[in-house]
Amino acid sequence: MARRVAVVLLVTAALVLAGIGAYSRIYSIPDVAQTDVPVFAGKETPPPAADEFAQLAETDPVGMLAACLARYEQDAKGFKATLTKRERVDGKLGETERVRIAACGDVPGPDKATRVRVVMIWDEGARKDDFGNEVRASAYAEGENGGQMLIYRPKAIFLKDFSIDPKTKLARGSSRYCITDAGIYRGMLRTYAAWKRHKDAGDLKTEYLGKRTAPEVGGRECHVVKRTCASAEVDSFALDEQAPTDPKTIERDGFTEVTVFIDAERHLQLGTVIRRANGDLVGEYYFRDVELVRDELPPDSFTAAALRN
Repeated sequence: MARRVAVVLLVTAALVLAGIGAYSRIYSIPDVAQTDVPVFAGKETPPPAADEFAQLAETDPVGMLAACLARYEQDAKGFKATLTKRERVDGKLGETERVRIAACGDVPGPDKATRVRVVMIWDEGARKDDFGNEVRASAYAEGENGGQMLIYRPKAIFLKDFSIDPKTKLARGSSRYCITDAGIYRGMLRTYAAWKRHKDAGDLKTEYLGKRTAPEVGGRECHVVKRTCASAEVDSFALDEQAPTDPKTIERDGFTEVTVFIDAERHLQLGTVIRRANGDLVGEYYFRDVELVRDELPPDSFTAAALRN
């Protein structure tokens, strides 16, 4: 009898500890240094003609990216697209993911007149949480749901949908980038801010690889530009966070080469590939079937009910 009680207590303790560990991973938020989200200040710049844009791609990639940001701000309130991605998270290269994504209010600004809203639905390659359940959809609407990200797990026995902070350990273990920045504009903004910073420091090294049709982005004709880093770098998880400086993190997740695919007609960064010095893939992201949205997306697009449907 005493032995049976002891076994029950040990099993109960193990389950409690496992639950505490899972809870910690799901809900805890690492202490990361904060910074301001970059804000592009040249939105009034008229979009350049095709020949001028091609010249920028060859000679001034920072100017090219500025033109991309300016045109997006003038032409769009958001977008819908299919995102194909594969990335190395916590040192492990995951499977290819195919995601339907929509976003609006993704242009940051000091007046906060718009609020970022993102919804992502996985058709292939959905990652599993700590309990083995596939996360098939997620959504975030700034200023709503207590600042939480909605998660939908259709095959879970309990809690098919629930909310977590978008910067928890669970979120960081699922992607290299935060859902708040998971969009075309913020991807371009991230690239522009990094490349401009290195240009201003005098150590930006880029190579124009030409103009070619890229099947990865649905056969769009793109200018392809590659940047080679002086040393390994790691992007911040979110644009309002500082990039990691820990040598172990840089060794595990760092990259030394960034190649971007810029739509020659629509001036959108449709593809990004980052690699290590030895050529190993760190991440690749391709947008196709892009539809620019000129009005705010319906508010109910970013609700738990929308994810379930």
